[in-house]
Amino acid sequence: MKTLLIYIFSILFAAGCETTTPNPLLYEIDGQWKLVKIGIGFPAPGGPTEKTPEYEEILEFNASKENFTRSKDGKVVEKSAVSISEDENASIRRFKLVFENSKTYSYLSLTENPKYLVLYQSAPIGAELADGNLFFYEKVK
Repeated sequence: MKTLLIYIFSILFAAGCETTTPNPLLYEIDGQWKLVKIGIGFPAPGGPTEKTPEYEEILEFNASKENFTRSKDGKVVEKSAVSISEDENASIRRFKLVFENSKTYSYLSLTENPKYLVLYQSAPIGAELADGNLFFYEKVK
């Protein structure tokens, strides 16, 4: 009887210690990314469709800790817990990078050639941004 109770408590303890694993896409973007260009959402007629940033912006993702840091010109301007989820309301498969601290999200994608992390302009959770800029980041390390 004592063995049976130990077995039952072991199962209950293991069930209570359930862990969640981060989205594999978060591990794919793990590391540092440098902003290299900005795609203009709705350019003026005859105007440029993209521009080179006039500042240095670095995003650093830590997949195992599920957090990120944004630095501009060497100064940390944002830190947040992050998660990635699929947008269930989208007609095409889209992933959202959710910034937990600011309660905002950005659609994200990865391009192959050249390899960019592309983030859509952020929006409050629950809102849908129909236009906006695209931010292209290259992997630093």
